[in-house]
Amino acid sequence: MLAHETLLKLRVCFDARNHRPSVDQWAALADLANTFEALANSTAAPRFYLSSLDPGVGKSQTLIKFVDVLLSSVAHTHVGVLFCVSRLTEVERMVDDMCIPKDMLCVVTSDQRLNALSGATADSARVVITTQQMLERRVINGTFNAFTFQGEPRAVRVWDEAWLPGHPVTLSVDDMAFVLRRLSYLSAELRSDVLSIFNDVEKLATGATYSVPDFADKHATINLNDALGTTAGGGSDADATKFRDDERAAISSLWYVSGKTVTIRRDGRFGNAVLDFKQTLPNDLAPMVILDASGRVRQTYVDLEANGGLVRLLSAPKRYDPLTVHVWRTGGGKSAFTDNGAKLTAGIAKTIDTRPTEKWLVVGHRPNSRVGNIEKAVRDLLCVTDQANVSFINWGSHSATNVYADVPNVILAGTLFYRGSYYEGLKRLASDRPAEAGAVTDAEMKATELGEHAHLILQALCRGSVRKSDDDKCQPARAWVIASVRSGIPSALPGIFPGCRVLRWSPIPTTLKGHAKTTQEYVERWTKGAKAGDVLPFKLIQRDVGVDRWTFQKNVRPSAPLGDALAELGVVEWGKARYCTGYRLVETKV
Repeated sequence: MLAHETLLKLRVCFDARNHRPSVDQWAALADLANTFEALANSTAAPRFYLSSLDPGVGKSQTLIKFVDVLLSSVAHTHVGVLFCVSRLTEVERMVDDMCIPKDMLCVVTSDQRLNALSGATADSARVVITTQQMLERRVINGTFNAFTFQGEPRAVRVWDEAWLPGHPVTLSVDDMAFVLRRLSYLSAELRSDVLSIFNDVEKLATGATYSVPDFADKHATINLNDALGTTAGGGSDADATKFRDDERAAISSLWYVSGKTVTIRRDGRFGNAVLDFKQTLPNDLAPMVILDASGRVRQTYVDLEANGGLVRLLSAPKRYDPLTVHVWRTGGGKSAFTDNGAKLTAGIAKTIDTRPTEKWLVVGHRPNSRVGNIEKAVRDLLCVTDQANVSFINWGSHSATNVYADVPNVILAGTLFYRGSYYEGLKRLASDRPAEAGAVTDAEMKATELGEHAHLILQALCRGSVRKSDDDKCQPARAWVIASVRSGIPSALPGIFPGCRVLRWSPIPTTLKGHAKTTQEYVERWTKGAKAGDVLPFKLIQRDVGVDRWTFQKNVRPSAPLGDALAELGVVEWGKARYCTGYRLVETKV
């Protein structure tokens, strides 16, 4: 009954908006509505039910219409709803969209202004809206018994956006620079013990396990709160706040791994890291519905499903045939903007100026002393585009908002890249694989990393008009993505956006001279007859181009313009072991 009435209201809503889901998409929406009804009737098995319909198909509207029907049902006055959102900015939007009578609503967050939207107490309100972080804080002794309705657990529980049962825990040797200085304020002996631990860790190989001594028990008179208290002060600007947050995260991770067996992974220039995971959400939070479009592309959901706790509802991927994605195959991470920011921002500005009367959205890295201010740099370079036509948001604020749903042009100015230890921590968390359960393979790591890239790109790009639907397709839209071939992102785009057209984007021509130019031309000729995975040895280039080994290794190979030009061909440096010995063709088209 509840599901049937929900779908009737949904059809009226969609007709008014000229939104026409396909037959398969309607079937998936019906499956979602039926699952909501099963929760309300307490007939759903204790599982986490994932709806991974793409943005704009109707997941949120199905929830809104269902809650409307539920609150009107005389037979369900005993049923309460718990809705968990990912960030505070989403709370007010959901309150407005759901139009819940104030005397039936309670908002529980860390923001008193938002909490004032409540008209009832947490136990008496039919609907409680809270943040996922607040829900985690209410977990006591590994069980969930908070946010009850009239003393009983709320039957309808919904989690908006990304779901994980906990968090990866990682701590690199370089992170200890944050910790050791602070520990010295508390105890020289504690500092010495922790330093000894990480001297041991630095000597271990990736994949090794290590039993961390239980220093927290040995120094029981000093607790985690004491250590965190040493990080107070230090300025209020963005960089100071970030530095302080990093210190606190490192200290918390250190205390968590005390006495545990952890895995070792080398995090490049950050040194070796210890890693583990922490489950922060209990299994008895189920049954719960998860609304996350990224469920279609994230490896973490595959792992959660394999564990048996997650059930996928019907899915019907949207077609993206009207979407054209232009790819600038060069690095777009924070280090790329540090080293090559002038070229990257010039290319972004030049591209925006090609459509000066249209709306644009740029998703980029948050300003800091290392990356600089991408928004200011781009705005300063715009020649003919009205500044009002261009909007910027940062990674971290790139999901859930519908403010830019009418913007047809979106630029993803690179993406976020995390340390290898973080991706391994995600894999272990989602697959419930502690250090004692064995190693994570390179293939598993790559699948998890690509899944996270796909998640970020799908969520960010769907802030624009591509999120809107026309039958089973998106509406016409254009995207520009900065991503190196080494990341795997360019070749993953057709899977993230089925049916899209992928074109090359080279806004700033690369100028080469001398041996760099002849090397690029030689490699380009080689790619025409090579296939993905083939390797061109450096020594063969040196022989045919006519350059000695010393000159090639010291002057030609390190050339950043040469690297950019080869990346546009889908070519990266490669080697079987520690040293690169040739160029490898990663992909043959895009």
